[in-house]
Order: sequence, then structure tokens, then C-alpha cells
Amino acid sequence: MRLFGELGYTATTISKIEGAAGLSPGSGALYKHFRSKKDILSFGLRERIRKRDALTALLRTEAPATDPRALLRAVARSGLERLAYERDVNRILVRDLAAFPELLEEFRTAEVARNHAALTQLLQAQATAHATPGVPDTDWSAVAAILQDALSHYWLMADIYGGVHPTGVTEDAYLDTLTDLALALVPAQLPKEES
Repeated sequence: MRLFGELGYTATTISKIEGAAGLSPGSGALYKHFRSKKDILSFGLRERIRKRDALTALLRTEAPATDPRALLRAVARSGLERLAYERDVNRILVRDLAAFPELLEEFRTAEVARNHAALTQLLQAQATAHATPGVPDTDWSAVAAILQDALSHYWLMADIYGGVHPTGVTEDAYLDTLTDLALALVPAQLPKEES
């Protein structure tokens, strides 16, 4: 996945993949395991999607948090860390997957939609547990999409600019503010984490 992420799909040749895998470049040995370069990309994406991490565990939090801010901040931090860890996959997603609609859809379903549904459920559970009676309902699916997109865009801009967001806003400042924005939608007075 590293070569696809660094070079792009088109510039990543089978010979380069063989060399990176410790095989003799140009030997065709990779074809014993994969029929095509696209099959290698498909396999790599599926392997990354199958992995579970700290973000997955946090999104499965069902019990009301005693400190919702700490929970939401941890979810946001884990999301950003996952984006950084999966840097190559994200670069492929942005740059190359439009050419492979079936892989793009698989990624949307297995990764984006799954995390969106889990974040929506987590937000709903926390809001229900900490809500003030009589306050209008919030569209937590829309809120989850906004939070997901905000986090992804922050990572994307920082990646484009060599790891530093072009505005100069630090990760911690961004995550704190994003968390506070999410908490502002929960209709109860929630404790703010001590700095």
C-alpha cells in the first residue's frame, strides 16, 4: 500500500512492487499470487479495512460516559490517528479510487458508512443520557457526517502541506474545538475537561 500511496496507482509498477516485496524486480513472481496490479490494490485495501483499532473500540461505547467530553475527544483523537496511520490508503482513496468504482463503493460501505453509523449511535446514546427534557431532537446522523468530514479534511490539508495544517492550527487546538462544537449540540450542561 505504501507504493500506491506514495507514487499513485499508475506510477506503481509490478516491478516496483516486486522489489519492495523482496522479490526480483521484473521476474513476474508476483503473478503467482495475484492476477493483476488491481488485484494487489484490492487485496491491500481489504486487509486494511479488516483491521480494527482503538477508534473501533471507542465507537462501540454503549454506556453513557461520565465525562462525554473526554469520550468525544478520545474518539476525535483516535480518528485523526487512524487517518495518519492509514495515510497511504487515504491518498489512494483521494487520488486513485475513482477509476475503480467497485473498490470505492466497497471502501464507502466497509469503512466510511460503518464508522458513520457507529459515530451516529455513540452521539445519540450520549445525547440521550445527558439530555434536558423538552429540548428538540438533533439529527445525529448529520452531526456525525459533519464531524467525520471535518476531521478528514483537517488530515487531508495537513497531509498536502507536509504534516502541518496550512492555517497553523495545531492538532490539539483543532480536536479541542471540534469536541466543544459537538458538545454544544448536546442539550445539557456538560463538564468541560480541565486543561
